Amino acid sequence: MSNDRVRPGRHLAAFSLLLLWEMPDHGLHLHRRINGVLPDGLQVDIGNLYRALRDLEVRGSVQSVWDTEGSGSARRIYRITADGHDELRGWSEDISKRRSAFDWFLEHWQALAESDGNVEARFHG
Repeated sequence: MSNDRVRPGRHLAAFSLLLLWEMPDHGLHLHRRINGVLPDGLQVDIGNLYRALRDLEVRGSVQSVWDTEGSGSARRIYRITADGHDELRGWSEDISKRRSAFDWFLEHWQALAESDGNVEARFHG
């Protein structure tokens, strides 16, 4: 499949909310955590994450405060809100439905591939 069909970050809000439920965090560290769980090809860039965090904050799913303690520049710390928990529940339901559909797809793909071992020759002559 060509990379132009892959849409990294489609569920970025869901991953962000889930990881912020686990632990409030600043953007750069959250970015590292998200990319640490995503497979190659689905990594997100930091700009997309900050846009997603801003959108989540606008709709009340996360709150942020500036952390000015310690050395270095101030960091914005993000926390999930009650609305964020509701949104995350919705994401969980959506992802569960999609997973069922993907499981069906993979099971059928595997069954067809196993029953027709010469797929390449059949379609590419």
